[in-house]
Amino acid sequence: MTLPHRQGSRGPQFFAANESLGEIVETYCDVDLADAATACARTIRVLPTTSPVLIVHYRSPMASQRGAYKRTVNGMHTRAAALTPSGPVGVVLVRLKPEAADRVLGVRPADLLDASVEISDIFGEGVAARLEERLAGAGSAAERVACMQGFLEQRRRPSRLDPLVAQAMRAIRRNPAISMRALADGLDIGERSFQRRFKTETGTSAKQFARIERMLQAIAARRSGADWADVAHACGFTDQGAFDP
Repeated sequence: MTLPHRQGSRGPQFFAANESLGEIVETYCDVDLADAATACARTIRVLPTTSPVLIVHYRSPMASQRGAYKRTVNGMHTRAAALTPSGPVGVVLVRLKPEAADRVLGVRPADLLDASVEISDIFGEGVAARLEERLAGAGSAAERVACMQGFLEQRRRPSRLDPLVAQAMRAIRRNPAISMRALADGLDIGERSFQRRFKTETGTSAKQFARIERMLQAIAARRSGADWADVAHACGFTDQGAFDP
């Protein structure tokens, strides 16, 4: 999720995972835009992602073409989306590692593919409501992130994800340009069997998972100032023209 910074507004604040959740959480993000006019003047663009995201809006919900969102878990998304604030924004987002998200969510990646599920449907309405109340009552971004960390720590459990698929996800995220044959060989499994197991667990193909990761790496590299040709080469894209503005 990207929120452009404007003068007089508070941009997103990012926090690293603590040691106990380092294998599960990629990053926390806190966004605090208390002024309704400033918030409603924005359109928030959400890129495709392989990482499930836990989102709690403790002020006004967000709206998109699919409906309104207040407390959700978004699974891996293969399409971009646009969100519109309906009032002042106060939101905490937790980006989870796709190979370990089931350790706190308790569901397979395939069950959340291209879906936004109410947190209450996973954890129960009472738990979701108390989490929202605690976030609304916190006095700072750091306190809200600490609250979210405590919530997740209480819900850690052993992973039920196919270990081979989890290993493949980590390998692709390290090197999204890897060929599927090389990946299957490295996992000591036939390519067809590998692809079948990957899709069973995630709901999508390993190739599509890798394409999304390559796109995200390319965008991150470009934002850091890299030349498009260097971006295309480093991320395994053979056609630089695909990135021409």
